[in-house]
Amino acid sequence: PNSIDAGRLAFGQTTMLATPLQMAMVAATVGNGGVVPRPYVVQKVVAPDGSVIRNTKPGNLGRAIKPQTAADLTTMMVAVVQGGTGTAAQIPGIQVAGKTGTAETGVDNVYTAWFVCFAPADNPQIAVAVVLEKQLNGFGGVVSAPIAKAVRQSLLHG
Repeated sequence: PNSIDAGRLAFGQTTMLATPLQMAMVAATVGNGGVVPRPYVVQKVVAPDGSVIRNTKPGNLGRAIKPQTAADLTTMMVAVVQGGTGTAAQIPGIQVAGKTGTAETGVDNVYTAWFVCFAPADNPQIAVAVVLEKQLNGFGGVVSAPIAKAVRQSLLHG
């Protein structure tokens, strides 16, 4: 009863838990050539007169994977969006690298649907993670990828 099923754990089932921020950091790490970016919530603080009081300086938390591994993962993630399970995340003119995820909940046909991505794939500016819990017949590529697309479009074109 306390044994761990390593096979299921390896692809995110059973006791494997992650937050959207952690998964966005995974995508950002791949897009950042294997270096983990230091997350922050506030980019800048602006005074009522429009002057900037404080800017957050991006940083990193060190290397998690080799640059070649990150490049290989990027190629695979681009393929997911171009012709795999994540085609709903495509943005014309912008190459997107993404990965869908669909976790079982223990209830038939009810899933936790994930999509993580970064864009543009060749010069990443943003990373996004979308998770929707308790989705009836909801797969990551169907319900989460379109939301990630809308977020990216807003950030990249807004």
